[in-house]
Amino acid sequence: MLLVLIQVLVLCSCVSVVSSTISPCAKWNTTGSTVAGTGDAGNSSYQINSAKGIFIHKERNELYVADFSNNRVQRFSLNDPSKMGTTVASNIENPMKVYVDDDINGPTVYVSLRFLNRVEKWTYGARQGVQVGNDCQLCCGVSVDKEKNVYMSESNRHRVLQWSPRTNITNIVAGNTDTNGSKSTLLDHPQGIYVNRDGGVVYVADMWNSRIQSWIQGSDEGVTVAGSSKGTEGHDPETLDFPNDMIVDDETNIVYVIDTSNNRVQRWKPFASEGDTIAGDMSAGNATYQLSKPAGLGFDMKGNLYVMDMENNRVQMFELIDNRPCSLRLESNGSSKLG
Repeated sequence: MLLVLIQVLVLCSCVSVVSSTISPCAKWNTTGSTVAGTGDAGNSSYQINSAKGIFIHKERNELYVADFSNNRVQRFSLNDPSKMGTTVASNIENPMKVYVDDDINGPTVYVSLRFLNRVEKWTYGARQGVQVGNDCQLCCGVSVDKEKNVYMSESNRHRVLQWSPRTNITNIVAGNTDTNGSKSTLLDHPQGIYVNRDGGVVYVADMWNSRIQSWIQGSDEGVTVAGSSKGTEGHDPETLDFPNDMIVDDETNIVYVIDTSNNRVQRWKPFASEGDTIAGDMSAGNATYQLSKPAGLGFDMKGNLYVMDMENNRVQMFELIDNRPCSLRLESNGSSKLG
């Protein structure tokens, strides 16, 4: 049977371009450097406390942190060596994840509030947020598509919701209300979510099933793109253990996973049966090469990787050191190989 070839065009990382394409063969420095937080829990402008999520605004080169135990969202300029944060959302309760979108007046922050059971929208310079969509019980993940539809993962009800600002209607786009399980139609305490640029596919960190599910909008079931489709946790390359978040490369469909309980970041290529580790060494610790219960990730314009190192109260940056071009090859048995 003829091989089906998928050629993925990969460009070298370059400071002058608007965005950089990350090669499927990319490698990062295994030693990280701290760009936010001091390593100690605290509430000063330089500190964070049990933060659960981050967002990188590539064009502005800014880092946003959902500072869970400090009840705020902090913004850090990645150009500022002082590492001092600025509060952009305050007097909120236990923020979980954060998404930043561009509006006419500047960046707009969407933040999921776990115990207030909602997502709030904070426009640039606002002193308080506005709830968007219906209530979201034990709200965790949040994302926004190009039509400004807001997606939120309702962990306690095992589903993902989509709210339309145009119609003010909230729909279920993944999972089955109040029913958890490992079948392809079900989720179990979903956490982080990612929506592709066109809003046609929703990726879900199906945490208690230790897998990442991809849901085409309108479908009544998901497809496993990382981890075991059976919902089995593990510690080898084929499995995940309580993944908390992910980012998907819309060009290559490579999934980058925060494998929380394994203290690592995994890269899963399309149709792969296993992932490869790009950060962390599975042992929890505070060394520069270690992570401890990571909870979020992002990439900057240069392709550098940022990880929310939750239990170490710091954000680590792992520099992209090799971005040589290569292609992905999809074979007749459904597996993918580098070519």
